[in-house]
Amino acid sequence: MRLLSWNILQGGGKRANQIADAIIETKPDIAVLQEFRNGKSAAVILDACQSLGLSHVHKASADARKNTVMLASRFPFSVSSWDTELDADLAFCASVTCSVAGYEQLDVFAGHLPQKKKQIPYLDALYQLNTSDYNNAVIIGDLNCGIPFEDSDTKSFDNTHIFQALLNKGWLDSWRSRNPTVKEYSWVSSRDNGYRYDHCLCRPDTDNVIQSIHYLHDLRNSGLSDHSGLVVDFA
Repeated sequence: MRLLSWNILQGGGKRANQIADAIIETKPDIAVLQEFRNGKSAAVILDACQSLGLSHVHKASADARKNTVMLASRFPFSVSSWDTELDADLAFCASVTCSVAGYEQLDVFAGHLPQKKKQIPYLDALYQLNTSDYNNAVIIGDLNCGIPFEDSDTKSFDNTHIFQALLNKGWLDSWRSRNPTVKEYSWVSSRDNGYRYDHCLCRPDTDNVIQSIHYLHDLRNSGLSDHSGLVVDFA
């Protein structure tokens, strides 16, 4: 099973057809798109997902000006909130009916987190999760956080202490665990400073069945978005 996470930059706009082609080429079984917008480009992207058999879709009802998170899946799922106080357009949990790690359900905590102080309640909601309730789960998306000088060129992350607390609580940074000394960045500033904003944090049982995890930097380098995609392949 393949999971794709990608921030497509303000809904895609004139890039929508190329974004749709990139999604089709990647062939995910579950696609989590950040900065999805209910504008003119939405239909093109949703049609691409439909062509892959990703017929189960959750998208926000927000207007075309708002960045949201959309999830399209080959498998049925139910949706719940991380916390009722949070913006459900930016963060939700999809409990997907599919077989991963010997379980019949995969909990996908999909998010596009704000920055600075506004980010704190989202990370805190993840920290407050009872991990014993989520033996098969991933936290995935544009988390806008990381560990300075490991996931960035500069000391610029605001809430690293909460991010690290998640790791200390038993969530695994699946890409970093396989690339302990590598520096790759999923977003690069105009000053050419790199940041690994896009993550997949997994529970141990889930992490154990990841066959490969890698960034699609061509999606960023070609100008399709300002973010690289992240692909996770499960056994």
